[in-house]
Amino acid sequence: MKGKNDMARKTELLYMKLCHQLMIDYQNKPYYSPLPGERELCEIYKVSRPTVRKALEVLESEGCIVRFAGKGAFFIGNKQEESEDENPVSTNIAFYNQVRLRGDYTRSKVLSQKVETADQEVAEALQIRQGDRVFYLERLRYINEELWSISDAYITYEKCPELMEYDFTERSLHNTLSNYGHVPSKAKRHLTIRKADDYESFNLGLEKDAPVCVAKTVTMDTTGKPLEYSVSRSDAYRMSIELVQQNKIKADETAAYTNIM
Repeated sequence: MKGKNDMARKTELLYMKLCHQLMIDYQNKPYYSPLPGERELCEIYKVSRPTVRKALEVLESEGCIVRFAGKGAFFIGNKQEESEDENPVSTNIAFYNQVRLRGDYTRSKVLSQKVETADQEVAEALQIRQGDRVFYLERLRYINEELWSISDAYITYEKCPELMEYDFTERSLHNTLSNYGHVPSKAKRHLTIRKADDYESFNLGLEKDAPVCVAKTVTMDTTGKPLEYSVSRSDAYRMSIELVQQNKIKADETAAYTNIM
């Protein structure tokens, strides 16, 4: 009996040591850096598969990593940076990843995907010149087949011209950018409520002049430079309900439900 207890304590010590070592090894890596697969982690840290799995479970439960079936684990344990101005800046997990993290399913209906020129608002947000080329993506976003929002995304075309090659119906825009070395790190968001126009009312299934929540977001990369400018519109009543429900659980997680990207 004593031998079994000693072995159990040793196993526990190993996975906790692995958790600690992974946090040290990844503390200076970019946000959303991928972890090696389980087999490779075993080889790197000279531990067993059960030890790796237990360590990953602990890190996931503590919000240090996220895991997706068929895609692997990603590190999100970097400390949130403080904003020096009055505008809130938060760490950013994309709409796609946040919904999957909750165990829900998300997809999009692509309404428009093209290269166009930046108007004044987009140019100022992305810190480029008016008239410069931008990749533009307009989507209807769904959660568990229920319509959630209309989302417009703008990205400087030269940053990632490959975006035009992909179908974003069930693909994450931010994860695709990360694959090309443009990792979303922080987001600055401004929320307003206004009356829906005819186009928004039609696409969101709202009555004329119904209130919509408009989220204008500038997402920065790991160097602090603008990566994406997005404008999302959703039913204001639904957004209010989600915010209230989430605030009852944990106030600092509210941004997860307003991160419509």
